[in-house]
Amino acid sequence: MAVFADGALFWLYSVVVFSQFKPSEPFLVDFLVDVKGFTNHAVYQGMFPLFTYARFPLLFVTGVLSELDMAGQGVLFLGALCGFATVLLTWFGTSLLPQQIAQITVAANFASRFAVNAVVFQLAPSDTVQQHIHTMKAALLLSNAGSAILGEILRDQMKASFWVLYLMSAIATGLAFLCSIFLLNSKLQTSAPRRSTHPASDAFFDLVKIFKLPVVAWCTVWAMSVNPAHGVALTYWQNLLKDNFDVKDYNGYMLGASYLAAAGVVAVSRRSVLLRTSTAALVILSLLAMGLTLMGLPLCHNEFVFYIMLVATQCIFELSTTVFSFQVGNEVCKAVTDQDGPKETRLALLFCLTGVISGAVASLVQHVHPIAERFTFVAIALLVLAGVLSAFSCVRHLYCHFLPRVHRPAHDPFLVPATDMMPVTRRG
Repeated sequence: MAVFADGALFWLYSVVVFSQFKPSEPFLVDFLVDVKGFTNHAVYQGMFPLFTYARFPLLFVTGVLSELDMAGQGVLFLGALCGFATVLLTWFGTSLLPQQIAQITVAANFASRFAVNAVVFQLAPSDTVQQHIHTMKAALLLSNAGSAILGEILRDQMKASFWVLYLMSAIATGLAFLCSIFLLNSKLQTSAPRRSTHPASDAFFDLVKIFKLPVVAWCTVWAMSVNPAHGVALTYWQNLLKDNFDVKDYNGYMLGASYLAAAGVVAVSRRSVLLRTSTAALVILSLLAMGLTLMGLPLCHNEFVFYIMLVATQCIFELSTTVFSFQVGNEVCKAVTDQDGPKETRLALLFCLTGVISGAVASLVQHVHPIAERFTFVAIALLVLAGVLSAFSCVRHLYCHFLPRVHRPAHDPFLVPATDMMPVTRRG
């Protein structure tokens, strides 16, 4: 297949697919309570919060490591190792300490994923980057979907034990670790990175220039608002469902269906020319769509409609994330060819910092109670922001149309140029 024409890309796809294939994941709480003997309080108060606490510092660590490992394979190698360790610690750990360590290792594995798109920009030919970004995301989602559905079938239909599910998860994450070794050893087809005598200051000034880029500015605003909103939906939809309906637990099937639908949408759009440009319009439309679906979830009186809106939320988020990841990477790669632009792309560091900013915003949302009001709050926030950005975009359009060009600022964040697609240069 053309997708696997490059050996390094093959190993990258393999790492992504195997690292996400964990049939045991939908039953983590059941396993810890019913098999390991922990109480619900110990799980939710003594284990899970460690993931939240560890995630943000580990995102910083991932960004720093990506600067030391310009190719990014080393970050993915460490992430795959932590993913494998997480399954083993959860499976064989009999006391609280191994389970707490597992929350830290899974946070490290989560943080390493921010390097995936940066590695794609390094490895893929410039004319196929968009296709690989979309295909990589679709592969990740299909792996999540397949493992969730398989886990439900094994548990509900075949009455398989938790040990079977964890054996399968261990084999898959072990294969991901093995593939990451091959990825680490593969030859990277890029130009040699520049050697800097002041790496910290160069990285800082590069990031300042990068965040001033119009596409990056728009997408950062999007990430700061939509990522926390999606986190609310993905974390608390089950609580909301149980509060509104008396239903049987089909979490694995539901998660599988949402991932499957999102994978289809992302894969179908991998060659879309429209999604390469029009950043401002796409950001506003995404905010509106996410706001409306999240607003509808707590108002649903029909279980089927609830599931449809949840799947729609997942599709909107995953497609938007994929599109904006490509647009940001493309804009930054274009900027490094400018004499006044950043010296290096620093995409992994950029994506990690965006994740930290989004996480900080998400922590504020946790103070809104009860769950239904939390959904409503984030929905209203998204709709208001969409309105503000729409008004801002209209003002900018009038400003650019009527103000003489000689009076315009040379570098204006949020002012997306009419032509924002140029050949991608793989640097940094």
